[in-house]
Amino acid sequence: MVQSVNRYRAPAEVTQQVRISRAIADQQALVGGESRIARPSNDPKAWLEAANISRFQSDEAAWTNNLGRADTRANQAEASLNTIVSGLIRTRELLLSANTGTISPTDPQVLALEVNGIANDFTDALGQRDNFGGQLFGTGQVIRVPMGDTRFVIAAPNLEEVHDNIDVGGGATKTLSEIMSDTAAAITNNTPTGQAARDAQLTALDGAIDRMTQLLTRQGVVKGSIESAREELQQSELSLASRKSELVDANVAEALTRLQTLLTNLQATQAVYAKISQQSLLDYLR
Repeated sequence: MVQSVNRYRAPAEVTQQVRISRAIADQQALVGGESRIARPSNDPKAWLEAANISRFQSDEAAWTNNLGRADTRANQAEASLNTIVSGLIRTRELLLSANTGTISPTDPQVLALEVNGIANDFTDALGQRDNFGGQLFGTGQVIRVPMGDTRFVIAAPNLEEVHDNIDVGGGATKTLSEIMSDTAAAITNNTPTGQAARDAQLTALDGAIDRMTQLLTRQGVVKGSIESAREELQQSELSLASRKSELVDANVAEALTRLQTLLTNLQATQAVYAKISQQSLLDYLR
């Protein structure tokens, strides 16, 4: 029986050509922009690390968005507290004016009217909503905004912290609304107890100013924490992106050099195979 000449041809050269052709295709894909670890089999360890980095980047993107909302809420709260402090200082000035005893009989009514207007401004400031439609100064449990795995920030105080249980002296407490209404009443009090009532309201107003000042100080700390967290996330974003690029992105220059080498090797292998293929059966039998 006559056997095929292919039976005597070197299979190693054929296998080598296939292997080199596959390597060439891989390098061409890298040059074309394909990820160096497009498949886990390319580099299982690098692929797993890149996948973890992608998860971290997703988490940090969410935390960065949270920081944006927290920063907005913190700024709104700070502005509202500043409004209240300014209003309380003005109210104190009006009370002192009423307490001089040198004003006309109609002046107390005018002063009290302005105090009531300031109190209405406070109500508006405490009832405003944040940029997501929620209450800026909420009730109940405070809103803790995540800005890391175990890191949170309270962007704005709750309504109770701003409005309730303000020290008015002598161990007593009142709400901000009560202090303002009592101040308006004390201004118009022309009875013998009026002087004592106005003196008491000066103490109450000082207590309210102290409360708001403390809250404003805390807002400064909150804003500092937000800015610090933002800087850390920005730095982490750069570090993660750099490391992921090292793992995923192909070195185009290196891939081009490797591609040229493979093409040269393929040409050499094909030349060897062609020479072998030209030999006759008698050449193999010699």
